[in-house]
Amino acid sequence: MTGMQTAPYQDFAREKLGFEFTNIQLLVTALTHRSYVNEHKKSVSEHNERQEFLGDAVLELVVTDYLFNNFTEAEGTLTSWRAALVRTESIGESGDKLGYEPLLRMSRGEKSGGIRARQQIIANAFEAVIVASKLELGHDDAKTFIHDTIIM
Repeated sequence: MTGMQTAPYQDFAREKLGFEFTNIQLLVTALTHRSYVNEHKKSVSEHNERQEFLGDAVLELVVTDYLFNNFTEAEGTLTSWRAALVRTESIGESGDKLGYEPLLRMSRGEKSGGIRARQQIIANAFEAVIVASKLELGHDDAKTFIHDTIIM
């Protein structure tokens, strides 16, 4: 990350997430797509897929917990509601509202790709941002982030 400007990432965290990272690399990685690493192999080695992996599980758990504790509907109904909340389109919309797309590091090809592909990248980055906040502040703050951006 030598020579990289991290101020825009810290500004985003402060303005949109409500805190500053002590380890800004967590957020930078969350917003780095694999394709960017492929184009910048000499200067970048981490992308967001591991964070996305954990973020998907955290998101599912938090949404499931919320639905279980707040509704008495049958399992099939709750499952449908959860699927609607955590689908790519919903998560992508939340990412769009946060406005981090200009900070996403992805290849030139991905930047010029189709809307559907970019929406998937935005949604995947959202899951990675969940983990960046979880690693920085803890599970409860990540849970609050999910409630504020997905559930409510």
